[in-house]
Amino acid sequence: MSGAEEDAFAGGSVGRQMARIALPLGLSAGVRYAVDLANAYWVGKLGVVALSIVAALGTFMSLSRMFAGLTSAGTSAVVGRMVGEGRLREASRVAQKVTAVTLLLGVGAALLAAGFTGFALDALRFHGPDRVEATRYLTVLLCGLPFSFGMMSMNGVLVGLGRPRASMWASSASLVVGFIVTPLLVRGLGTGVWGAAVAQVAGDACGYLVGLRALSGHVGEEARLPWRKRFQKLRELWPVVRIGAPLTVDAVIHAAVWFGLVAFLARYGSEYVAAQGAEERLTQILNVPTEGIAPATATLVGYMLGKGRRDDALRVVWTGLGAVFAVALFGAALLRLAPGPVVAWLCNDASFVEVGVQVLAIASIGLLFVGARDVMEASFGGVGNTIPPVVIGLTVALARFPLAWLIAVRMDKGGLGVTWAVNVSLIAQAGLLLAWFLFRFKHTTARAIDPIAASIPPPPEGRAA
Repeated sequence: MSGAEEDAFAGGSVGRQMARIALPLGLSAGVRYAVDLANAYWVGKLGVVALSIVAALGTFMSLSRMFAGLTSAGTSAVVGRMVGEGRLREASRVAQKVTAVTLLLGVGAALLAAGFTGFALDALRFHGPDRVEATRYLTVLLCGLPFSFGMMSMNGVLVGLGRPRASMWASSASLVVGFIVTPLLVRGLGTGVWGAAVAQVAGDACGYLVGLRALSGHVGEEARLPWRKRFQKLRELWPVVRIGAPLTVDAVIHAAVWFGLVAFLARYGSEYVAAQGAEERLTQILNVPTEGIAPATATLVGYMLGKGRRDDALRVVWTGLGAVFAVALFGAALLRLAPGPVVAWLCNDASFVEVGVQVLAIASIGLLFVGARDVMEASFGGVGNTIPPVVIGLTVALARFPLAWLIAVRMDKGGLGVTWAVNVSLIAQAGLLLAWFLFRFKHTTARAIDPIAASIPPPPEGRAA
């Protein structure tokens, strides 16, 4: 790895540094969500039931993917801190090891999830021919889960190393494959909904390989580790795991609650499940800049603290919050004013359109706060203290189900109760995260990332690491 300072961390204002990281990631996320939306379009042509299969089982797969946080949630902050402290050798070793170990973690998560497949299909009320299609779709996705884990860790590594453009190219390669293969299989060959899963797995595998090549080129021949050494001395990954473990617990519980909410929603009909899935995809598109701003915030907060620039670290947080709120205003207005044509574009089923318009109107409120939540969670990760987001996140997540039941049953809002519960709790979560962060940042110093240099002795003079 070059000893020169990474280009994403070069001079300039906080805004310019954030833009160097956030713009490529935002563009990459935009392409990813656009392709995801296009895939939903092709699946929607198969009918509202097919769309509900993708939406419902997407929540189960999200729960399975949350375990990737052990090797991805803290990666960009840890690697960025190491680069900021000039510990380039440690950064390259952690980067190579974490992107290898994550594949094994993905295999373990897939095997665990496979044991709960029957339970998931029962909870989501799939029966008869629909259950057969859902089983095929889920089986394919579980087979490709290791590559999904690999993509998540690879993106964190490349961002932490100051190479967001490489992350963008890896993601773009993944998405191009998915964009081409989905209509080919679903419509051209008539595979049904499971063809969309094949396209997704193929895309993840391609993206991981492209990212792996970029990482190998970045670290250089001298610092490149043989594959067998990437699975040795795994204590070097402790800084990543220490940050990632609490966030993973938080994410898993959130995803489990969300799965429970969708299972509860399924009792009101497939159109509600499909509409909720459509809302998720549309809000992802509208909130896409946050996909760049949040990891940029985590990376730059860690980098600034590594340099001892505490005031600049706080400035990074405020810059990120201002940016995501400005973007959210536009998205909220769009969801409020013109939801009908967008919903009908995905699927023109009358019941789906009617429910979808109501869901998007409610979601426009929460969209104003979802970016702020993501930026604040990333800020805690950059500081190295992920306990507050976990405490707040768990409280909010556990409150969602009783809140959804109260609104849906006691207040007679039906399936819309889930949407209301999610958005109301989202507002509370964003506010609590901001208040806690500002209080702790003013009264404490940043928690240092555990040093790992002692476990990595310097190479003999004249020899490569």
